[in-house]
Amino acid sequence: MAFAQNSEESGSEKPPLSLTATVMAHPSRSFGAERVLAELSLPGAEAVFDPRPDAPPGSLRTAAAALSRASPGKSTHHLLLQDDVLPAKELPASVLECCRLHPDAALSFFVEWGSRTAVLARMAVFSGISAVPVINPYMPSLALAMPSVLTAEIAERMGRGNDGGADGAEPDDRALLRLLRERGVRTLTMVPNLVEHDDLPSLTGNTGQGVRRSACFTAEPGVPFDASVLDLPRLLPFYAWTTGDAVVIDTADDVPAAHRPTEEVLTGWGLGEDSARRALEATSGAAALAAAVRPDLLLDAWNTAVALGAVQEHTDPGSVATLRDRAGLPLVRRALYTHVPGALRVFVDAVSLEPLEEELVELTLAALELGAGLDVPRGEL
Repeated sequence: MAFAQNSEESGSEKPPLSLTATVMAHPSRSFGAERVLAELSLPGAEAVFDPRPDAPPGSLRTAAAALSRASPGKSTHHLLLQDDVLPAKELPASVLECCRLHPDAALSFFVEWGSRTAVLARMAVFSGISAVPVINPYMPSLALAMPSVLTAEIAERMGRGNDGGADGAEPDDRALLRLLRERGVRTLTMVPNLVEHDDLPSLTGNTGQGVRRSACFTAEPGVPFDASVLDLPRLLPFYAWTTGDAVVIDTADDVPAAHRPTEEVLTGWGLGEDSARRALEATSGAAALAAAVRPDLLLDAWNTAVALGAVQEHTDPGSVATLRDRAGLPLVRRALYTHVPGALRVFVDAVSLEPLEEELVELTLAALELGAGLDVPRGEL
């Protein structure tokens, strides 16, 4: 049985959209799959378990098995969930609304707070935009919806040549992105995110990646999504948690050799290292944060947000100036808060930063405001 939603397009002859779902899981985490199914409350949704649970860890075979349950004869769209998601209320209805807005796209409903796409998600929150392009080197697959015809095809191609348990098998999220790009499918992440990550111990080798939460989760039902999609900015300020480097990425020339240190970029924009440090130290709550985060790490996170403020102001003039008045809104507050713990999650215990939420929100907000006021040379952005 599929969950259906009528099309509201005037004069449309298209059949109503409908949704089926599977939850991919390892048998040792059947409790998680059962919880997700109960919270999803979608008739016909089912758990699909690793077909070779005793083989070396690998997500590809389980994802392929879960996606293969999609049937164009049963639904127009299929939702794949992992066993450690915390879904928003009335998730199926919201997913179908997003599918109505982007019927041919692959839609992710989660982006982890330290990724490249998370930077875009925060920009979307600040500008009131409902979706962003995926710019991670993988397709976020914690919660993913695709047309059922496409899902069945992707499942077949993921399973082709996969022996179900070889060491070093391609992760499912990277395989998904590769196959979607080969097909020319648009890949988007919806904002706000509709699932949170429960962050259970990883079964596929992600333990060393720190806590992986959503950049902008909401649990509330009835999010008013629209068809807006953020344009990819030319420059992307990013704290690369894998290397510990604060860099500015040219999205048109995204190779490591072209990444510029954020400190160097800010100096070119009129904010030298000493000035940046003094501005950070003058921020309310900076002293409390300095006691919890190494000064060099905090400065890198600050500089990243300053550079983002300049990009945000160029992309949506005036939007930063209104953030302080909007900072009490739950989604805006969440986007401001998640910047520092997301960027530094492998260097700092993100859970230990939770009591400092107010200070983290203020630090990110002040940095964005500083960046928005920089006199960036013409042509830089």
